[in-house]
Formats: sequence, structure tokens, C-alpha cells
Amino acid sequence: MKRSSISPWFLLLFILLAGCSSQPEKDDVAEKGASKFSQWLSYQHTEKGVLIFIKDPDHKSPTRVLYCTSHPEEINPSFPNAEVVDVRHSFIATNASTHVGMMVSLNARANVGAVSLGRYLYDPVLKSQFKEGKLIEIGAASIPFEALTKHKITLWVSAGMESLDPTNAQRFKSLKIHWVPNYDWREEHPLGKAEWLLFFGALTNRFDEALTQFNAICKRYHAYEALPKGNQCKKILVGNFAGDFWYTPLQQSFQARFFSQVDFCTFSMNYKGNGSMAVGAERIYKEAEACELWLNPGFPTKQAILNAFPKANQLRPFNQGSIFCYSHDLNKFWEQSALKPDIVLRDLIRIKNKTKTDSSLYFYREVK
Repeated sequence: MKRSSISPWFLLLFILLAGCSSQPEKDDVAEKGASKFSQWLSYQHTEKGVLIFIKDPDHKSPTRVLYCTSHPEEINPSFPNAEVVDVRHSFIATNASTHVGMMVSLNARANVGAVSLGRYLYDPVLKSQFKEGKLIEIGAASIPFEALTKHKITLWVSAGMESLDPTNAQRFKSLKIHWVPNYDWREEHPLGKAEWLLFFGALTNRFDEALTQFNAICKRYHAYEALPKGNQCKKILVGNFAGDFWYTPLQQSFQARFFSQVDFCTFSMNYKGNGSMAVGAERIYKEAEACELWLNPGFPTKQAILNAFPKANQLRPFNQGSIFCYSHDLNKFWEQSALKPDIVLRDLIRIKNKTKTDSSLYFYREVK
């Protein structure tokens, strides 16, 4: 609820700034770092650089420790578990669009050397560089070691979905290329995903700037979170059919986290889980009768929805409500949304409060 007195807002601002602040500097390698929202990333600012700790969400590998520094010769070699990363000349290959968006936000385009699916880049500068052949393409089939070496790539930042077999691990090591997993996609809290900006800040020698940006994201997110949302638990329809089933978010999923902050609710959020729930057509038609709003169908127009799902016009929101999605510009959404959870939240609030003109929404558009 919005409060009329100044004092509570001042207290809230103080708490938010404190909540997103960094930890005190330490001289020695800590056993683990600290984070506020991330489950898999933690960090420790030191006098000689930044320690990054990356936990394996599947608990199959030990915690990776990276000592990101511009003074690698001064790092005490008695810390065998810390992998020293010289950030003075970071040149990064990445296979995820969220990684690109974070480096663009830090004005670290010069640190981007290789991308996956370059034709889908949203950032115009990097897109132009890709067309000119200044960025190399990473294929999905195999790791292009020869091309990485030729273009002097120093870091391969992976979305962590592929296994690193001993042969490839040894090849990376022999070429002096750091292979580093990034698990932002496994985060359950929007600010946990955004916190991986500090990971790229450390790798590109822009940690302080990354921390400043992250603090601002936290502040804006919580400010939007505190705004009045109108009717509580407004029932909505979320998702679309994929084959014979409709997939809709469960209670602890990343999508559901956003919806719960806006007091949107869909039937699947009554069930525990951090993924999606597969539901048949009969259940969906029944649930849709109580909904006037349909979010994230995955298509930019009603005709495109009908082409994929001809019976969609039998869903109440299709004819008697409204539909919103970010699919009119997927490249923009995938590249920027991880770092703009505050803007995603703001879009959803404006959709709910019906202040939903194209000029007021950043990621979403009404599907017509």
C-alpha cells in the first residue's frame, strides 16, 4: 500500500540501499562470497580484485572460484582453488543473449568476441559488427576451438546447459581459455537473475559500475513492488499449447514470481514447483471462463495464434478480453529482460491497471 507519510518511504529507501550493497573488502580468499538474491552466484570484493563463486545448481561439481584481477602477478599462489582471471584483456565468447545484454549495459561491447545466433542480436552496434565479420559465430554442434584461438578469445561463458567433458576441459586449459558456466537461467527470483550483472562486471573490470547499476535495479524493482496493484488475485490465463498440452507456470517458477508481485494469479500457481504444469484442453477451456486477460501466448498477433492453435477463439480472453505478450520483439526481450526485471514488473502493473498504451509499455504489446 502507498503511505502518505514521508518517514516510512525514507526508511524503505534506506533498507533497499542497504539490501543491495556490497560486502566489506577482505584481503584473503574467503570460503564463500555473499549475494542478496542469487542462489548460484556470490562474490567478494578485495583490494586486488573480485572473487567470484559459482555454485552448480545440480550439485555435481564443486564451487568454481574465479579471482578476477588486473594484477594477476600479485595474487598469492597459495590459494589453489582460485582460478586467476586477468581482466585487463577479457575477450568473451558467449552462447546466451542475456549475457550479451548485460555486457551492453556495462558498455563492454569491446569485450564481446563471439556470439551464438548473431543474426538475432538486438543491440545495433553488435549486430553491425557481426554483419561485418568482427564477431564470430558459435555453432551449437561443437566448440570451434580453432576460431576461438584465432580471434584471441580468453573466456568462454556458457549457459551451463552442456556438459564439459574432460577432453574439452583439457583443450580449453591448454589454449589458456577459461570456461565459465553462467546459471542466471536457473535463478527463481528476478533480482537473482539480474545479480549476474556483477559476474560480468568482474570479468570485464567493471565491477563497481555493475554494482551501482544493480543497486539502482533493486531500488526501482522494490519501488514498483510497493505500488498499489488494484484488485487482489486477478485471475489470468498464461501460456499456450505446445503439442497436446498447455504449459502454465507453477508456484515457485520465475514467471509466477512476477505474477505474484502484481497480484495476478493463474490456477497452476496453486501447485508447488519451479517449472511449468502441463494441462489438457478441457481444463484450459474451463479455467479460461473466469479470465479476461491472457498473457504470454508466444505470438504477436491473434491470427498467428489461430494459425498455431485454431480453437484459440473459444477461449474467453480471445474474444471478450485482452491478450498481451512480448513476442513482437523477442530479440529485445531475451537480450534485455534479465537485466530489467523492474521494467517487466512495471509493464505487468500497467497492464493490470489498464494504463496500457504502446508508449507506456517497454517489453509488452497488446496482441491484436
